[in-house]
Amino acid sequence: MSNLIDYWFVLILIASFSHAIWNLLLKSSEQKDIFLWSLRVWSFIIFLPISIYFWPEQPISITNWLIWGIGSAILHSIYALILSKAYEKNDFTLVYPIARGTGPLIVVIVGIFILKEDVGFITLLGVSIIMLGIYVLYSGFNLKLGLQTLKMILYSPWPLLVGVAIASYTIFDKMAVAFVPPIILNLMDNLGQIFILGNKVKKKGRKLVLEQWKKYWIKMALAGGLAGLAYILVLIVLTEVPVSYVSPLRETSIVIGSILGFLFLKENFGISKLMGSIIIFAGVVLIIW
Repeated sequence: MSNLIDYWFVLILIASFSHAIWNLLLKSSEQKDIFLWSLRVWSFIIFLPISIYFWPEQPISITNWLIWGIGSAILHSIYALILSKAYEKNDFTLVYPIARGTGPLIVVIVGIFILKEDVGFITLLGVSIIMLGIYVLYSGFNLKLGLQTLKMILYSPWPLLVGVAIASYTIFDKMAVAFVPPIILNLMDNLGQIFILGNKVKKKGRKLVLEQWKKYWIKMALAGGLAGLAYILVLIVLTEVPVSYVSPLRETSIVIGSILGFLFLKENFGISKLMGSIIIFAGVVLIIW
């Protein structure tokens, strides 16, 4: 992996910054459902001409493109719907550590035992440390909160289902990039989400949607561009690098997001977030070592 470290780690880092910024824009929006749907529309608009420019010259399999493109769109949409449901039923501080921690864990297990990826002990240690860092960042060293989290896993399936959804679309997309170019797969994924998530936005009413577009179209367009860039870079990396390495390193966006939230949204960045960030950084160092 050493000959690819400079290349793929830099791309993942850029993707993490992009992901954190568009999530910051989403978090600061008035109508999050409308904003999320709208950024997908803008992402499609922005990357459609780019996709046409980079359209592959060699013959393509429409059947393969449809199967993998539709499958990716469905899995990403399921993730968005489950995440929304999880936040309705449980606190953010309990949902997020489980969701973001179990997703990479499942990916690594599938990567090793099903995809037969070569992952060493140091990398596994790095993955474990990153998951610990995610928990500390959001839950601190509070033993009582830790017990609450374990209890919630037993009694509420939603946070765990979010993690399963993250792992599902990550592994699926890893296989999909063998058949569909990353920029085309991202375009098809956005198109699918526009239709699937559009049903929820439709209930908000046309008037409210138009009001939000009139006020926030620049932010929506910026978020759409960043969301597309972030995932295209991840997909490009997945064409060459084991998903067991990529998935855990994507969690660096959590640290970046926490720092941006502190700087721009005046959110708290206490000792738990500081320690969690340091632990995640240590895990990242072990993976790319």
